[in-house]
Order: sequence, then structure tokens, then C-alpha cells
Amino acid sequence: MSAFEETKSRESIVSDTLRSLTNQAKLLHGKIELIEAGQQVVRADVTAELGKLLDICQNLRDAILSEDSNAAWSTKEELSAVVDRLDDAAAKRCRYLDLAQFLVAGTVSHRRERTRQERLAQRDAAVKELMEISAQAAPPDLPGPAIAGWLSWACSLEDGVDDAQLQSLKSNFPRVDDFVRQLEIELWQDGTSSSATKPAHPEPFPVHRGSDAPAVTGGDEPVSSNGVFADYSHAGAGEESQQSPTAHSTDTLVAEAEPEPVHLTSTPLNALEVGKLCFFAEEEIAEFARAIEESKGSSKKAKKVRALLAVSQWLQPLDQNPVLHPKCGIRAQIGYTGTSDLAPVSPEEAERVIDNGNGLHLFAGGADLLRWGIAQSGEKRPCIIASISRLNKDQIRSWFVELFKIALSEPQVQDIYRLTNGVPFLLGELHRLIIPVPEAPPTWLGYGIWTEMKARFERRLPTLCQELRNGAPSVRLTNRELGLLKMVLIASDYSTPETIVLNLTENWYQYHPPELPAISRADEDSLALLQLLGLLPSRIEPGLGPIESILPLTAEDPVRQIASHL
Repeated sequence: MSAFEETKSRESIVSDTLRSLTNQAKLLHGKIELIEAGQQVVRADVTAELGKLLDICQNLRDAILSEDSNAAWSTKEELSAVVDRLDDAAAKRCRYLDLAQFLVAGTVSHRRERTRQERLAQRDAAVKELMEISAQAAPPDLPGPAIAGWLSWACSLEDGVDDAQLQSLKSNFPRVDDFVRQLEIELWQDGTSSSATKPAHPEPFPVHRGSDAPAVTGGDEPVSSNGVFADYSHAGAGEESQQSPTAHSTDTLVAEAEPEPVHLTSTPLNALEVGKLCFFAEEEIAEFARAIEESKGSSKKAKKVRALLAVSQWLQPLDQNPVLHPKCGIRAQIGYTGTSDLAPVSPEEAERVIDNGNGLHLFAGGADLLRWGIAQSGEKRPCIIASISRLNKDQIRSWFVELFKIALSEPQVQDIYRLTNGVPFLLGELHRLIIPVPEAPPTWLGYGIWTEMKARFERRLPTLCQELRNGAPSVRLTNRELGLLKMVLIASDYSTPETIVLNLTENWYQYHPPELPAISRADEDSLALLQLLGLLPSRIEPGLGPIESILPLTAEDPVRQIASHL
């Protein structure tokens, strides 16, 4: 089931729970009728049925309040009206999601590639607008016919004939209107057409680094949680890497067998087109695959790459993190067929395996392995790094809804993003609160339960900061890395995206805590690590090094709280 379908199907939980409440009430009424008729009943059975009814009643209340925290009712009739209102909102939401899915699945052809890319960018903006409107508690009606004919209808509207519809589109859906106004419908190829070719333009859904840039914005320039570090990943792997939280490293050895070569095709490696979720950057996975191909048949000395490193601070539980997950982790992404289990390793273990083995080895690990891999960048045979950095809202939604089948409401997705900004170190901790028993994830989170989880997460922040200072090697940062987090926090309050680098280097004497010297070229490796882990945001721009790509922390960035506790 796709992320869109998951988003649509989860909205029926209120009606489903009300139906369960009604059915359970009927069962209890049957027991009560027997009692009223003076018949013998088993007390434990009646008590059990009453307990179920009370539980379902609470579930219904939680389900309603998770969708609308201001909902109120006192009678069955008022309850029915509330549920009807939420169902009506869900039906409207489905039309937006259906249209968004239709647009994402299709593409545009044009004799000029520049024009084609412009139309696809307009399409992506329209999809984002549809998703934003669908997230409203009471979305308006989407005008027009059924989704299958909607785009043709919208493109056929004419001035002087369909002024009312045109004005409605322009006023209420400006980005959608911008797309359909400039689209020649004969150049549209929908996703069901056998002749449709897959667009080369990055798609925003369901889970890769596309339209909704991760985490932080600092102006009009596109940003990500890490920049382009070609020097640290051999061939430029990682324009938008991702990284992860608190990993209590098991320090067990990664597979020693050489991964099976992956044969690349012209099809982009993203979840929408190949049906496989991926939280690594597509460029990183492609770089891994190319390195495996190039190493095939080569001797140990002839190999251009020393090792492949999949890194994150989020490595626990072992099968519930973006690096090691059996469905979307690094093993699944590159078609790894080694016989040993993929598990976090230390740099020392990686060195030992490389020295004793002949293949191109794949290692997974945390901050310590990443630090070691970055240090290899100046060698003749560097390591290629794929990292889990900040996840965007669509990726967060897909992680919990599509992979773990938790019926999150849109406000809950917004809450998760607000609390973590997609920083894996934080997101992993929240994941462990949401799914305390890995074998039995919840199907949904009631209002009361979710409120308590958020409070527990915020109470955990000081403890998490201590893990950055004194935790396992896969999580722990060096004193200078911790200092750099503090420095970016200090400078962010006085800087814009254009001035922060200058304020951290030449102008640092104005702030100058004596224990924190100004940033210099000697800090590039440490900054690269923080950016690849998603702890610091950075600008996406080819050719920028770790220093030049620094961006300030926004006022809402939860990393501010981490840095303030260090």
C-alpha cells in the first residue's frame, strides 16, 4: 500500500471505532436483557463485556480528539454529528490525496528539456499545495469532476466561459492553477499509460529527498541537513544524506562476505518508481552500487574504494532504524546478499576486516565509524559514506504509517516534526517511545496517550544531551564537536544565512567564549560529521565545503535545546 493510500485509509478510524462501540453496546444490552428477565448469567462474562465497552469508548474519544482537539458532545446525536463532520472532512481529504497521487504518478513530455523541468517543478509545487490543504482539519471542497478526468477538465477551462471556475482555482489553489494554466494537456502522460516514461525530475513522495527539503530553512535558498562533501565520500556521495539518533552500539561485526554486485539501470532509485522506501540519498545508493560494480574482479590493491559505510546515530532497535531495517535499510537498497548479519561495528573492527579480507566490505555504524570514514578522505582509497540525515515530514509519515502501520493523524505528524525536525538522534528516541515493544507497534495513538508521549520526550532531552557527551561510541561526540554545536547556537541568534560563516570565523572575537576558538579549516571534518548526522543544517550547493555550507539554527530547531544543555 502506498503512502497516499495509507494516509487515506487511516482517516476511517473514527467511524470504525464508533461502529465497534455500537456493536459492543449491543452485546452488553443482550446481557442486560437476560438480567432484566431474571435469567442466570456469568458475572465474569458481563464484567468482561462492560470492560471492553469502556475501553472502546475511551478509544473513540481519543480518536476524535486526535483529529479535532476542540470537539465536544454530550448526547448520541451530537456524537453522530461530530463523526459525520470528521467523515466529511476525510472524504474531502481523499479527493486532494487522490489528485496529488495522480499528479505524482504522471509526468510531462516536451521537446525542450528546460521547459519540461519547469512544468515538473510546477507539478511538484501543486502537489505540495494539495497535501497542505488536505492536512487541514476541515479542508474545502475540491472543485471539478472525478480525479481521472480532473486534469483534462482544469486544462480545458476558458476565459469568458468558465470564469467562476477559473477564479476559484486562482483564489483557492494558486500553485495548482499555475500548473494547469501553463500545461498543454496533450503533453501530459499519466502514470497508468503504457507509453508514459518515468520522469528524471526527483519526485516528492513517498520517501526520498525531494520537494520538502529536510529540516531547516534560512532564506530562499534550498537547504538540507548536510551539504555536498565529495572529498569525504570519494565521488560526491551525499548531497542530502540522512543520519540517526541514540545508538547503544552492540559493536558486533558486519558481514565479511563481499556484497553481490548491483546492476544499475536508467531508472532513478526512489521509492515512488521502484516501490521501495529509502531514507538515504539516491546519489549515495547509486554511488555504493557503482563502487560494487567497479570492484568486481579487482584485486585488493586495485580497488579504488576502501569500504562502504552506512552511518547514523539511530541504530537501536537493530531492525527498527533506517540503516538496518530489513525493508528499507542499506542491505535492501544495494541488494546485499552476504550471509552474516548486518550490525553496527566500531572503526577498529572495520580496520581488522579490511586488513584480513579481500572484498569491498559494507559496514554499518554510528558517529565513531563516520568519524573514521571522514578521516579516510585524504587517502588514495577513501571510504564512500551513505548517511541518514534529517527526515522531512513525508519521510516521517512514511516511516511510521507505511512501515509500522500506525494510524497517525496529520497533526501528530506535524508534532513529530516540530519535536525533532527530523533529526535522527531525536527521532530515534521518539520512535522508541511510540513503539516501546518492537514486536507489537500500536495501531494508532490516542489523544491522551500522545499528549503523555510528547511530555515524556521533552523531559528526556537533558538525558539525551548526556548521551552525546558520555554515551556509547556510536552516539558520543568529541569535545570540539560539542563546542561547535554551542558555537552555531550562539551565532544563530545574531546571524543570517549569509553572515553566519563570517560570524563563526573572522567575527567570532565579538562573541568569543574563551574555551571556544573560532572555526577554522581544522574543523572541517568535525563540521562534516555534525552535518552528516543531521545535528547541524547546511546549504545545498555544489562545491561548498562543510564551513561554507553552515546555516543558522532556526528559532524552532530542537537542536537549540540540545546545545543549550551541553
